[in-house]
Amino acid sequence: MRRTMFLTLFAAVSLAAGSAAGADTATTFRTPGAQSFELRSGNGRAVVSRRGSLNTRVVRGRVRIVDLPGGSRPRRSCNRRAIRISRVAVEFRGRDVRCLVWGVGPWQVIMQGRGIHASGKVRGSLTLDGVNVGSRGIYKIGSRDFRRWPRAPRTFSLQR
Repeated sequence: MRRTMFLTLFAAVSLAAGSAAGADTATTFRTPGAQSFELRSGNGRAVVSRRGSLNTRVVRGRVRIVDLPGGSRPRRSCNRRAIRISRVAVEFRGRDVRCLVWGVGPWQVIMQGRGIHASGKVRGSLTLDGVNVGSRGIYKIGSRDFRRWPRAPRTFSLQR
């Protein structure tokens, strides 16, 4: 009986928290002048900076979220425990690291490792640096076609 009551209470609290978070993020995800982008199966390093919303998954590696000066802290929801790197940075490491980052910012998300998947709508910049050997992955900015990640660091502007 206690177990059933606990599970029912837990489910109710989870649903309430989920709907409250969903209501809050729906308005936060709108960033005027933001550009959509998508990363698939990337291997190397990807850096997204400034403001907007970003959904990311790294199969094996790390995701670092940095609060840049000049605004509010980014909001985040990740499936791993945060490791505090500095006063303004946290990092999530391991296999299948998933994070959702949003806010007015400015902020920076650094994804490093294998199997980098990300999509979002950001006003700022995207830097890609593919591995020198092996599969690099593909990326797409706006309505353009998918292209291979560059082997040397390259920065793209994300704004309309």
